[in-house]
Amino acid sequence: MMIIDGSGTGGAEPRRRFSDDDKARIVSEAMMPGASVSDVARRYRVCSSLVYRWQRVLLRDGVPVEAPRLPAPAFVPVEVASAGAATQPEPLGPGVVEVICSGGQRVRLAPPIDTRVLKAVLAGFG
Repeated sequence: MMIIDGSGTGGAEPRRRFSDDDKARIVSEAMMPGASVSDVARRYRVCSSLVYRWQRVLLRDGVPVEAPRLPAPAFVPVEVASAGAATQPEPLGPGVVEVICSGGQRVRLAPPIDTRVLKAVLAGFG
């Protein structure tokens, strides 16, 4: 449970105190695969460095911190269209460059486009 200490002065937000359970929950959430520590920290209105500090302290003290379990990977059915099937390309957004080679392969570059990258892509087709 988070405790707010109202003893702060001025316009700054009062100091908040987090229980060990709250810290472990926040650290566990930040350790999720694909999670961003800065996003998790922002959600709880703390600095990302504080989340890293809590992680070090909790691991040092032997507090079990584990990321919540994700569902097991599973196979999903996929239907592959025949090579002769005409597919409609997705519409291009503003500033997107699409290069189509003679074999029908497409390469799309979205802005901002680095001129060195564009030259390298075009050289690969030449």
